[in-house]
Amino acid sequence: ETPVIKQNVYPYNYVTCSEAQTLASNMEHGDRTTSLLFGVQWDLTLKYLETKGTSQADLKTDSTSWGNYKDNAWNITNANLKYAPNGSGWTNATEKSKTSIESILLSTGADDSFSKMGIYDLAGNVWEWTLEYTSTTYVPCAGRGGVYCDVGSNCPASYRNDFRTANLYDTIGFRLALY
Repeated sequence: ETPVIKQNVYPYNYVTCSEAQTLASNMEHGDRTTSLLFGVQWDLTLKYLETKGTSQADLKTDSTSWGNYKDNAWNITNANLKYAPNGSGWTNATEKSKTSIESILLSTGADDSFSKMGIYDLAGNVWEWTLEYTSTTYVPCAGRGGVYCDVGSNCPASYRNDFRTANLYDTIGFRLALY
């Protein structure tokens, strides 16, 4: 499918770093250019959220309260909700509840509680490939933002995780920079 940037769509996952780069750079948006985010763009987005009132602790220490993590209990009412327990088997629903120990992948922007300043899923749901590289040669690509099957204090929004470039899982997707 063609990647789209909308609320209530499946997160684009099961994509390698190079596939994400190709998809991101080929996404058409009029006269705009698209690419994966550089690490500095991710950090500047977090800084913007901080200037708008998000606490540093929510960004750097524990993003559980505003991200889809396994330790965040929630109840979502959304006519267009899609969810996948343990990352597989998508189900459509209008309402879904989760205890604080379940791992459930959600459609993008499934609930406004997973948003800061209209930016959905910056914390939790899926790791997002970036153009940032790590200092570890055998796992050179950095993923940012945390994941639905871990806890928000282990991987807050600012956390950098390193991945092999060929990794593709339900837990890794990507986010676009548009300029």
